[in-house]
Amino acid sequence: MVANAKGGVGKTTVTTNLITHLSEQHSVGLIDLDPQHSASYWLQMRDEIKPTVTNYSPKSNEGANHTRSWMKHKVGREVRYLVCDTPAGLQSPDLDRLLVDADILLIPVAPSQIDIHATAGFVQQLLLNPQYRAKPVRLGVIMNRVKRNTLSFQKLTRFLSSLKIPVITALRDTQNYLKAVEEGRGINEMTKRYDSDIADWQRILAWINKAERQQAVAMERKQARETLAQGSEQLLSKNIPPAEAVKD
Repeated sequence: MVANAKGGVGKTTVTTNLITHLSEQHSVGLIDLDPQHSASYWLQMRDEIKPTVTNYSPKSNEGANHTRSWMKHKVGREVRYLVCDTPAGLQSPDLDRLLVDADILLIPVAPSQIDIHATAGFVQQLLLNPQYRAKPVRLGVIMNRVKRNTLSFQKLTRFLSSLKIPVITALRDTQNYLKAVEEGRGINEMTKRYDSDIADWQRILAWINKAERQQAVAMERKQARETLAQGSEQLLSKNIPPAEAVKD
């Protein structure tokens, strides 16, 4: 899930490029919850561009009487990753519902004082959210449209270090992202590509893969504990006769 209550921080840019990079190796779907439906429009522009991406957005499934559990099962069978683009102003109860199914939450943030202030409020709201506290998801920050060696970049870096949330990478301020969106592509699908941009996204993919491995290990440990607990309960519940005394 890509989210930040502040608008204009580049959520759709991160969403579309995350999709194109993930789809190089895996099947990917999109859920576009932004009222502007920019990510869905981008998807329509792809036309015959491969690999294809499935749109599971509510607007694309209007009229279909699908329950949440049915849709979740359908998505799980069809794609490996489901990337969700969220609207500006996201807060409870909508945030709560999205956190139920989310595994990873990426927070784009731009280097302006207004963006920093708004992002601080969103992160505080998120960390205090009852659903997040009950089922924490992996959080990662992506600095977007940054110009290094500027005062705004230094302020953003100091702010993010105070959050104690992993900063995955910093996407540079370049027109290449705008050009890619206009063509229905990701920056990795452009004819003219830059190694620095590709390296930024490789860091994001590496972070996601690491988060997945950690989640898998945690799930295995949880299942092992549950299995052990169930086995212990079954053993204790059985009426085992006492051992017979050994005669001399």
